Amino acid sequence: MLVDASVKRARLLRESAGLSCEVGQRSSDVFGKVDAVINALPNYLHASATLEALDAGLHVLCEKPLALTASDARACCEAAEVKGLVLVVGMNRRFDDSQAILRMMLEDGTLGPLVDYDWEYGSPWEWETVSGFYLSRVQAGGGVLMDFGVHLLDSLLDWFGPVTDQSCQHDDWGSGIEANAALQLSHSGPFGPVMGRVKLSRTYSLKNRLRVRGVLACAELPVADRSVVIVHGTLARQAVSMTVRLADAGGHDSFSRQIDDFVESIRHRRQPKVDGRHAARVIELVERCYAHAGRLPEPWTEWQTVLPEAGV
Repeated sequence: MLVDASVKRARLLRESAGLSCEVGQRSSDVFGKVDAVINALPNYLHASATLEALDAGLHVLCEKPLALTASDARACCEAAEVKGLVLVVGMNRRFDDSQAILRMMLEDGTLGPLVDYDWEYGSPWEWETVSGFYLSRVQAGGGVLMDFGVHLLDSLLDWFGPVTDQSCQHDDWGSGIEANAALQLSHSGPFGPVMGRVKLSRTYSLKNRLRVRGVLACAELPVADRSVVIVHGTLARQAVSMTVRLADAGGHDSFSRQIDDFVESIRHRRQPKVDGRHAARVIELVERCYAHAGRLPEPWTEWQTVLPEAGV
């Protein structure tokens, strides 16, 4: 069943996708008719709609972020746990082959003791939006860090463990939403202390890759191909690079894999790969970053006093 405030829009989606399901205008229209829902509403409605569905006894896959505040995210987790329901958050990047390959390399010690990481992701904004909620601090909860940054932070926490210290700079000028952000993070996890840098942009193209440096080798995850990891190291004292991919990689995309994981978690009553608690920890980190953020240096915006030359 498809539900949208605009029944016309829901019908158009049904037709374009070749579906034969019912359409409705209110979330309550699905209660008693389904076992689970996908919450794809704008950010500021995620928590309330998720809580409503959980209260009705439905399993939920909620689009990221789970909520705009850590307290609301934890409330969703607690509601799911009390009801014994599955709560999954749309961190689909965790289902990329490259993410699984990097974890295997970390656990196998392929890179040696870790040194640091550097993750850059960004390009000029080109996402078409009907409602424009992405541009509202109240409705989106933030800018690039809350929007795409949660994907990166989720993966980093999964690989390297909790963040023990962080610093953040962005360009929201104290009232709007940030288009650019730079983070310095320190982790303490299963692979020892790790420090790293994250850079995000909605205004210009970045390197668009994650690079993890170890004593023995360096691993690179390119955004352009999320099925491979490129390893840079030495062989017979010569610098070499090799591309690693899973031999039995399936053809499904990360979104399909996450939905499959959601369904199987419900059927077999098992822990999903990315549950609400994972998402809540990400929102807690985002909150800390926003609360203590400094202004991203923008020297071109600073007023400069031009002193007259002597004798003029």
